[in-house]
Amino acid sequence: MCADGSVWVHHDHPDAEILIPATRDARDYVAQLSEALQELENVENRSQLDILKDLQNSGFDVIRLAAQGPNTLDGTVRIDAGVQLFEQARDLLLSAACATVKPRPVFHSRRPRLALEYMSKARLGQTERGSYVLTILSPVSPQLALQNDTELFPQEPFERSVVRKLAGSVDLAMSAAEASSTSTELVFEPFQNSVEGGVSANLCEAISGLFRTIDASAIDLSVAWSLNRPIQADETPSHVRINSDFIPALQEAARIFRAHDKIEGYLIEGPVVKLERLDGHAIGLVTVYAPVEGVMRKVTIALPSPNYDVAVWAHHLHQAVRVTGTVMREGRTYWLHNPTELQPILDEDDEVGGDLLG
Repeated sequence: MCADGSVWVHHDHPDAEILIPATRDARDYVAQLSEALQELENVENRSQLDILKDLQNSGFDVIRLAAQGPNTLDGTVRIDAGVQLFEQARDLLLSAACATVKPRPVFHSRRPRLALEYMSKARLGQTERGSYVLTILSPVSPQLALQNDTELFPQEPFERSVVRKLAGSVDLAMSAAEASSTSTELVFEPFQNSVEGGVSANLCEAISGLFRTIDASAIDLSVAWSLNRPIQADETPSHVRINSDFIPALQEAARIFRAHDKIEGYLIEGPVVKLERLDGHAIGLVTVYAPVEGVMRKVTIALPSPNYDVAVWAHHLHQAVRVTGTVMREGRTYWLHNPTELQPILDEDDEVGGDLLG
């Protein structure tokens, strides 16, 4: 260390050294930086542009998705395919962020706040050649050592945990797909056992979606960990190959995940479109046409009186209703279990007396 800057050496290259100015205000800052890049180029046998890019991205974990196929050899893809690739890459990262908060078989439209905050910080980098390479920059704070810090493995920031979860969950999904595909019969158990590791319907759908419009035999996911926060040696993979042969298994796993999904505490709002109650029975079936995760569905609810009577009144007067419960799909039918009290949605001018039917 000197007043004007710091001198850096590497034990593998004792004859090489670089001088880094202390501040950008130094008069020869640009010249010294140019000399440093030249020295690094000679030692690392890489272009100065690649080295400069790594320095600029030193505060990010860099995620790369490289499509391998005959139609990507020139480093380009069709516009529609490129748009699809970016959308699925976003969904892939979001599924990992949600799983970092709490692993689930299916993530619904109400995403965890931490996951959404993270997605607002992540950035898309420049695409790269060498097939078609999409880059995602995940910010990570630098690791600062405390003099009295006795913790061997300090807790990592959420951003680093997301990237770990992304690489680990994609690796688990591919292992589950391979185990399922190579079995004597397709089995779902490998995917079930991987939920705690971040595998979900959303992850499987995002991986499958990468291949939907792009003609690729494989997509390589790799991570270059931030230089500001060196990664601890563990089993987190830095490279995972996504083989197109396993996409059918991933698609089927996503379908099964969603078929057995349930959404607790979900608010159903819409008109009553069907009523059914046998003579003498206390329980009647009410069907409400309402959005479920952004898609209009017919949701069936088993209701006792007087809730069923409220539904009859609302249907007669073309009033919408609201009720909260657990939404589940059983076969082709959506059901709302454990419903709360069904209530009509009234306009400001509507008045309802003590007896809704009266």
